[in-house]
Amino acid sequence: MAGMVSFELRILFLAASVLGLCAPALGQYTGAAPASPQRAASAPASSMHVNYDDVKIAPGDVISISTYGVPELTTNGQTSAGTIFNSSPAILQGIKVGGTGEVVLPYLGTVKLAGMTVSEAADYLKSALKQGGFLTDPQVSVGFVDSPTRAITVLGEVMKPAPVPAYGQIRLLDVISACGGFTPLASHTITVKRKGSADAITVDLGADPTAAGSIDIPLLPGDTVLVSKVGSVFVLGQVKTPTAIPLAYNTPITVLRAIAMAGGVNYGAGLSKARIIRTNADSQHVEILLDLKKIMYGKQQDVALRSDDVLFIPSNAFKASIAAGGAAIAVQAFYAATLYK
Repeated sequence: MAGMVSFELRILFLAASVLGLCAPALGQYTGAAPASPQRAASAPASSMHVNYDDVKIAPGDVISISTYGVPELTTNGQTSAGTIFNSSPAILQGIKVGGTGEVVLPYLGTVKLAGMTVSEAADYLKSALKQGGFLTDPQVSVGFVDSPTRAITVLGEVMKPAPVPAYGQIRLLDVISACGGFTPLASHTITVKRKGSADAITVDLGADPTAAGSIDIPLLPGDTVLVSKVGSVFVLGQVKTPTAIPLAYNTPITVLRAIAMAGGVNYGAGLSKARIIRTNADSQHVEILLDLKKIMYGKQQDVALRSDDVLFIPSNAFKASIAAGGAAIAVQAFYAATLYK
């Protein structure tokens, strides 16, 4: 019986030696390392200039009116205004514009201000007070306090997508910060859709943080900011953990890095027949054949993957059968050793 166990163990050791095939000699690849091009920050030059004076007073807005030296013509009272920023009506310092665009003021009575900018409204009130004989040289200023609709909507890959109040001058990075910043899956290409414009504004944040000033464009109420999701690559087949891997913005995901992030290859992997399945601009699939053994031992350049690439590691039928046979022998040896000890 001892001879049978010894024979089974010799077979097991032989199978183990076959499974541990000698690795090829290391080589040295001397070409350029795979890298993604450094994208410069960019934004349309025309988007850097907006006219905030064009913002009009609208029904539902809460505005402030201040008349120098005339307290009764200064909106120092409180009003309630339910807005998209407050689930319950907030107590605000100002006067609410009515549904038809009017406000009620001392001396002047009902005055329609909707459709005017704040500077136009101030000029109108100055003229009305002077022509009515109430003041000889009125000094009036008008400003925005709150609004049910004056907002910039931020969608997509930010931590807290939400409408952001838009009073005065507000810029792109301001609204991103107000929403908690980017998620890990955020692309650095941002789209801004502006009311009244058929073309969207595309902003590329680039890779250089010192260039932020060149892409921090001013925004207007009604703008929609969309932060899209970065692309992914997919690793399938004979790897430990088939997975989808988000593409880092400024660090290429190469074939070897993707395999490492998938836990490495299984023993039964066909290293010389791996392939990348890539979708081209015409929505056609293109296969790129790879020899992982040469890449792993420095004889061939690693390959940078693109968004939506599928890295497929097939099986090697011979190695798979050896692995299966080795496992069977191991089970038999263990059974024999247990049975005849």
